[in-house]
Amino acid sequence: MPVPIPGAGTASLPAGSLAQLDHNIAAWTLNLEANPDPAGRPAGGTGGIVDQVPVPIPGAGTASLPAGSLAQLDHNIAAWTLNLEANPLDFISATNLSTLYHARARLTADLADHERALEAARVAMAIAPTQPGARLLEASILLSLHDFRAALAAADALYREDPTQLGALATRADAEIELGDLEAARRDLDVLADATGGPAVDVRLARLAAVSGDLDGAFDLARRARAAAIADGVDAAFYEYALAEYARIAGDAAPARAGYEAALAARSTDLGALLGLARVQAFDGEVDAAIATLESAVAIAPTPEAEALLGDLLTIRAADPARSDTERAADARAAATALGTVRLTRKLSVLAGAVYDRQLILFDLDHGTATVETLVAARAALAARPDAAGHDTVAWALHRLGRDDEAWIESLAARASGAADARTLAHAGAIAAALGDLRTARELLARALALGPALEPIERAEADTVLGRVDSASTAPG
Repeated sequence: MPVPIPGAGTASLPAGSLAQLDHNIAAWTLNLEANPDPAGRPAGGTGGIVDQVPVPIPGAGTASLPAGSLAQLDHNIAAWTLNLEANPLDFISATNLSTLYHARARLTADLADHERALEAARVAMAIAPTQPGARLLEASILLSLHDFRAALAAADALYREDPTQLGALATRADAEIELGDLEAARRDLDVLADATGGPAVDVRLARLAAVSGDLDGAFDLARRARAAAIADGVDAAFYEYALAEYARIAGDAAPARAGYEAALAARSTDLGALLGLARVQAFDGEVDAAIATLESAVAIAPTPEAEALLGDLLTIRAADPARSDTERAADARAAATALGTVRLTRKLSVLAGAVYDRQLILFDLDHGTATVETLVAARAALAARPDAAGHDTVAWALHRLGRDDEAWIESLAARASGAADARTLAHAGAIAAALGDLRTARELLARALALGPALEPIERAEADTVLGRVDSASTAPG
């Protein structure tokens, strides 16, 4: 198929017979019938497209998905696969395959699909090295796979070669945030905002505000992004989810619930929205509803965050004396299964162990399995991704091992960039309490608990317990 090339007329015709061309026409016709929306074109082909670049959001991970069902994605993948098999030099088919695999991975949390997407993007790059679409996809997929340094390098190279590639600039900023280089991210986002506004820029600014400790500012920016998305007619479901997530992180349960529900009304299988809604339900005391929501989520994909929360809530319900012995025993068995699934994650998939490394480390630390090996893993995770959350994870591992002087130093490093999320504050408060600094401990723990649904139930319970001990120690005689 002729492909427009800047500075020339059309690209050379594809090699192959008339029969192959007929086959390709049939495949593309099927694809267009299945998906009349031109969003199926190669992502990132123009410099101004930033909405199609993954946007890290706490609790989930990526930006708006193409319209259509999982069945439509499957159909389109099959069609483009046939097309590429018929003509192995068709970079458009390879690029579209990468886009579709990447989209399906974000719907199902199937990391193997991200790997397939990366392979297809690199096939496209080998066929047409100068085309930016596949190169931007490569950077985006690497970001989803948590290979942040490689994502940064790929996006940086593309943007330096062609400063009109604003999608590459956006991905570079995303990677810089994840790597803890907030000043570089702020500079890049300033350039991006000057060049093009809109919801995709605002939601990135919200992410930067959140990791810098401006939780209310992040919520305001997310609200502005949602309003702009609705006005622009883009995927409002994602921006509903983003607004909900930043509302939850800021401790405001009501708009968080409304946002998650709005996102689920548009896409009932949205994993991030299901997990977020369950967190709010659990905070509001709706344990049965939260468990049902999480069961829906793990049926789609048994991610460590969802399985861990499900196991914790089932454990809580199993201890409820108002339930029958049979019900409590069933909940205890189900809790053991869910928590066991989390523990098996590393053994079942090396890739999953890498992508979910921090979640798995924190799970171990909060479920009684802190070891020197856990600390080593936390330090390795920090070396790979030197951001505030990485320092906090190391601090928590040191605390669990009783090394609180060292833990406090790491906690200070975590908060040096302004990080003020509930988990970081709760961990810092517990470390301060262990060091005997009761005043600091009380202040930090109270701030963490005031953020309500931003803490997981197991974290909230521990923070409450530690604060109770601090208050008792403060009022004890002598």
